[in-house]
Amino acid sequence: MDRTKSTTDLEVRVARLEAVEAVRGTFARYTQLMDGGFVDELLDVFATDADFLAENEPPGSGGSVDYRGRSEIAGHYRALPYGWFRHHTTNTTVDVSANAQQAELSSYFLTTFPGGVQGGLYEGSFALDVDGVWRIRRWQITSSWGWGTGDIGFQYFEPLAARTLRGGRPVVWNETLGSHGNETAQESVDPIG
Repeated sequence: MDRTKSTTDLEVRVARLEAVEAVRGTFARYTQLMDGGFVDELLDVFATDADFLAENEPPGSGGSVDYRGRSEIAGHYRALPYGWFRHHTTNTTVDVSANAQQAELSSYFLTTFPGGVQGGLYEGSFALDVDGVWRIRRWQITSSWGWGTGDIGFQYFEPLAARTLRGGRPVVWNETLGSHGNETAQESVDPIG
């Protein structure tokens, strides 16, 4: 058995598995930052030259929006009514390139909001950016179904961040530190007391 080949194969496999987890982490940050209304941090999950397409936008309209670059994408997210919705994702699949530098993701989503629910499919291309962070290069949101009661007379009682450990922000793995990189935020909050 050639140990060099075996070691190299194992290193490639581990790199691809680490990439899958990093892409899933970027995706989770996207939904959590969006629900929390942290727009500037949310925009950082997109590459500066990312492409963004939303089909059936606004949901149920049959229209679409198409943006090029983070500055155009910013307008879309800055206009959302934060505090009125929560995103839930499932059946997420990630396929990483052989060199662990690019990945494709797809995931069903469900968005709940006062008086209704809607859902569809997220599809995206991710790439490892020059700073070592996985970012979205191409993002497509297809809203394919939904219903509403028309009663939107209530809002969530308080912002997502009001009672959370890290102010509503997701945990972020910091590979350089070998930790989550959130020690400062976690140390400053006593969840028990």
